[in-house]
Amino acid sequence: MTAQKPIDVATQQTAGFLASYVRAGAEILEVGCGNGHVAAELSRRGYKVLGVDTDPAAVLRARNNGASAIVVSWPDYNGPAVDAVAFTRSLHHITPLDRAVRKARDILRPAGSLLIEDFAFDEMNAATMRWFVDVIRSQRAAALIRPIEGEFVTTLLHTTDPLDAWRHSRPHDLHSITAITLTIQEYFAIRTLHLVPYMYRHLCRVLDETPEAATFVESVFHDEARLGQRGDIVMIGCRIVA
Repeated sequence: MTAQKPIDVATQQTAGFLASYVRAGAEILEVGCGNGHVAAELSRRGYKVLGVDTDPAAVLRARNNGASAIVVSWPDYNGPAVDAVAFTRSLHHITPLDRAVRKARDILRPAGSLLIEDFAFDEMNAATMRWFVDVIRSQRAAALIRPIEGEFVTTLLHTTDPLDAWRHSRPHDLHSITAITLTIQEYFAIRTLHLVPYMYRHLCRVLDETPEAATFVESVFHDEARLGQRGDIVMIGCRIVA
């Protein structure tokens, strides 16, 4: 499927990850579904997906995007057992972490899977930040980016200290990927843990919804993957299957 807008690139990456570890037609509960892009994409692929989120406005947008979604605060959700619970860049926000993971275990069927897509915030380094700053300050990016106040990319366009901007761009109460991993190990056997591109996702929020912008995001994703695999930069996206 060719991406028609920037968010399609990120959506296809996440949906592909989840689909690769869950049998066709399975029932998936997505915790932190946001605007429902991933849930809707998985539904189109034949999965039975319910998205949950604490934000009523996000849930409304998710429904408008074709996802089945409800407003609920995890881990207070009460529903039937499912084949997979997916936390899509949401687990780092949820407190208490222990109860959040334990609830996932309790709602899974015996052979079910816990799927985590999050980010290793503390792994950011100078080389990775230099690469990303060069990307967003390039001539191609300048023609496409719409600086939006409050967005990280907008901050980076004007800062003289990108790493400091990164440190201040996240609340101090986020769970680290180390804390998340250790908590998961208390209730699950981890099957895989690997790092993947993440910084390209920041571009999706400051670009128009055009095929040209989508092509740009896709090229940044592939560049991030190539450089990360070579060890030139750090890929801070983290995926865990348990």
